[in-house]
Parts: sequence; structure tokens; C-alpha cells
Amino acid sequence: MPARDPRDGSRAAAMPDPGLCGACDHARVIETRTGSRFHLCRLSAVDPSFPRYPRLPVLRCRGYLPPA
Repeated sequence: MPARDPRDGSRAAAMPDPGLCGACDHARVIETRTGSRFHLCRLSAVDPSFPRYPRLPVLRCRGYLPPA
């Protein structure tokens, strides 16, 4: 169950800081029906050395590409 935001009483999904994935052109946020969110690295489809769902936060990545 999502955590409650103590500031306004609403439920907010706990989303860790994604680091570089939050601003990478190769990243895509996947949300499940239950509200879980994951960062998919699309480089993993063409290069198996990149994890499909990297452990967050990503602080260094040789495949990082700023958005165009």
C-alpha cells in the first residue's frame, strides 16, 4: 500500500530518486496496474551489459544520454 504523505494526508507512491535515469533519453518509466513504478533502461534491449531495471539511484552510467 502506498505511503501517506503527512503534509496533506493523501496517499503518494514512494518513488526513490532515480539519479541519472530521471533525465536520460534511454529511460522509460513503467507503471504496473498496482501502481508500482520502475525505470526501464532501453539500452538493455541492444546491449546486455546494461541492466533492464537498474538499481536506483544511478549515479554513473556510460550510456547516459541527456534528453534531446
